[in-house]
Amino acid sequence: MSGLVHALCRARDDEDLAGRLSAAVLDALAAGGTVATLLRPVTEVALRGRVAGALGADAVAGLLRLRRDSGPDGPSGQTVAGLLARDVRERVRRGDGPVTVVVEYSADLDDPRGAYWGEVEAAVALALADLPVHLHCFFPDRLPAPVAEVVRRAHPWVRDADGSLSPGEPADPRRLLDDVPAAVPAELGAPAVAFRFDAARLREVRRAVGEALRGQGFPGSRAEDVTVAVNEVATNAVHHGSRTAELMLWTPEHDVVCEIHDGGRLADPLPGLATPDPGRAHGRGMWIARQLCDLLHVWRDDTGTHVRIRAAA
Repeated sequence: MSGLVHALCRARDDEDLAGRLSAAVLDALAAGGTVATLLRPVTEVALRGRVAGALGADAVAGLLRLRRDSGPDGPSGQTVAGLLARDVRERVRRGDGPVTVVVEYSADLDDPRGAYWGEVEAAVALALADLPVHLHCFFPDRLPAPVAEVVRRAHPWVRDADGSLSPGEPADPRRLLDDVPAAVPAELGAPAVAFRFDAARLREVRRAVGEALRGQGFPGSRAEDVTVAVNEVATNAVHHGSRTAELMLWTPEHDVVCEIHDGGRLADPLPGLATPDPGRAHGRGMWIARQLCDLLHVWRDDTGTHVRIRAAA
């Protein structure tokens, strides 16, 4: 397996889900692989019980539980995908065997348009594309029509009831967001700092961010990483977006939040998720920024492109 196998798995009800999910996980463990889960708590408990019954407590301890905390900014499928890719990439680097990731649909994270699932499915397809991973996405048979359409278009493979794979829809991840763009994060109120900048004022951007980080108690190395991330985004905004952009800074307890807005139209709705080509000298900035932050969410509207970065001390 040289790259991502991204498969849709359908279930009639909770009992059918439990059976199909546990079969996929037990197959992966029997093959000597690593399993990572992104499930509802009730499903996670049921799965671990089945694995313990079949393979014992040691197998349960080996399951990697991934993070899907929306946080104060609201759901960000691209941030979830970036965090998932970090965890999975580390497992692959360590040589832990084939990696299988099982993900379960949660209606709490979606709206009737399928916005969140379009974003997260597109984002994971980009973030994991170069990794030897089986990604099994479990959805109920009955979904709102727009959500079902997004799900159908997102998966190039379908995992059948017997565990075999059959071809699904030829997927183009970036096109999933054409009709249902990434969500706008939660409002934060008036910023502590706000100003417009151009390429000549990037030093002022770095200084403002550094002062905010120090004021929130960020240690030196962490402050440097976050400043680098914001500088990469700000530089992209004035060199590839519009000639000027706006920086806004908030300082909630223990965090720093930066938002950068430029008037350009971003061609790639999910920048910085695909692993950069090592043969290219440019195009790494957004990927680097995603590695250094707790949240990096990009969205577009009629006024241009917005990027929100959140970092915890």
